Amino acid sequence: MINNGNKKESKAVKTVVVMMGATVIAKLLGMLRGVLQARCYGTTPEANAFTAASKLPLAFFDMFLAAAVLGCFIPVYNSFANKDGSQDSDGADKFASVFICFISLLCGLLALVGIIFADPLIKLITRGLDTQTLALAVTLTRIMFPLVIFTGAAYTLVGVLQSKGSFIAPAMISAISNAGVVVYLAFINNPLGDNGIYGLAVAYMLSWLVQLLTLVVPLKRMGFKFRLLLDLNNPALRRAIKMAPPIMAGSWLSPVGVLLGQYFAAKISTYSGISGATTVFDYANNVYVIIAGTLTYSICNYTFPKISRLAVSGDEVEYAETVRNGLKSALYIVVPFMAAALVLAGEGVTILYRRGIFTPEDAEYTAAALRAILPAMPLFCVTELFTRVFYSRNQVRIPMYAAIIGILANILTGTILTHFQLIGISAVGAANAAGQAAAAIVLIIFAAKRIPGLINRKLIADVLKLLLGGVIVFALCTIISTLVASEPYTASILTNIIKALIIFLPSAAVYFVYTKLCHLSFTA
Repeated sequence: MINNGNKKESKAVKTVVVMMGATVIAKLLGMLRGVLQARCYGTTPEANAFTAASKLPLAFFDMFLAAAVLGCFIPVYNSFANKDGSQDSDGADKFASVFICFISLLCGLLALVGIIFADPLIKLITRGLDTQTLALAVTLTRIMFPLVIFTGAAYTLVGVLQSKGSFIAPAMISAISNAGVVVYLAFINNPLGDNGIYGLAVAYMLSWLVQLLTLVVPLKRMGFKFRLLLDLNNPALRRAIKMAPPIMAGSWLSPVGVLLGQYFAAKISTYSGISGATTVFDYANNVYVIIAGTLTYSICNYTFPKISRLAVSGDEVEYAETVRNGLKSALYIVVPFMAAALVLAGEGVTILYRRGIFTPEDAEYTAAALRAILPAMPLFCVTELFTRVFYSRNQVRIPMYAAIIGILANILTGTILTHFQLIGISAVGAANAAGQAAAAIVLIIFAAKRIPGLINRKLIADVLKLLLGGVIVFALCTIISTLVASEPYTASILTNIIKALIIFLPSAAVYFVYTKLCHLSFTA
């Protein structure tokens, strides 16, 4: 896609690969955290209470601030440019200080609202919990809600580091926090007995504080000086705040999808006999986010500051080329993994979760929910990248329209499937995938109309070739799977690992050869 002799491009690819490696480490620790959590709590009432409680603060943050923090901050921070093209570091860092203070105050108010109204908020998003489980969920929510304060500040520092060209530390912060929770679950949870679930909530909250603190060291080394400034008249802050409402609404697709998933899963529990359906969906969604996020976020996070600078410079040719390369690189990795995961969902879920009190039946239900979400992975790439594209161009209402239409598609699909009691727990994943599809279609349509030269024949041809490669991987995985047939939900972890490798590795090798023959490769 780009000349391999280009040293700058080669360095960019290496950076993205290292970011991806750091993200993989973080996600593996996240998986281990999920494994230990499933072993300790399975789909018990405590697990259901914790699932509801842990999702609420982060969903609140994701809905009202997450995308607004990075979506507003990075374009404005990167707009501080001197005439020679270099960045005005003093002006940019002063804006960052003002922004951090403002966001921390806002997150503090949000945390206070969440603590006060935890009871009605939990009742709003979760149905079917008994009185004791509901009371536990409310208590756990109040323990965890302060984490949004640390989250807001951490997201802003991530934006500063990425804008300054530092991508590895932001990619590693999740590994550090996940490691903290893993240590808690492995060594502290059981000795606490019945109080372990409260300790888990505290561990989650403190993990976000640790994430924030780990970003301070690399920023100091880069010369960033934080100043305690709350200047509401700062022009850059006002510009960021003006961008915030549509960006906020444009970020609702994923967090609202999680909340809708909890709602529809609770409805499914009432007629399907699946106990702990909300937790089953949570486990499935966690696996999906781990796979899709690992393969997508590194490319999107690397691309965002660059296209923000290109949008200011007005170089539409390089801008379009950068976006096209980002999209094709993301799909180059995501498509084969999605195809293989559709076949190996049962083995994967069993490897991750099948231990302790997590039963084979739990694993089967989780795999069914996961398979229904997996087709959304390429669409997730489109929504994540193109949302950043429009933010970089200050066309912030377009992702908002896409998110709203995606949410409506999720609601409509989930309502129909649950009303007519179709496809069981898979209905939750299917509704989520429908939302991603609708949002992606809207973004593609607007991108074709608003960005000159972005979507051309070569891009369409390359994307179709990559999708065909996914079909080839799926077909090969399916064929090999029938030759090494075994019941994944009752087989041992080692058996499932060996089976997954036997199925995936030959298919991946064929995909690699196929993409080489089609002159497709991973670039940044």
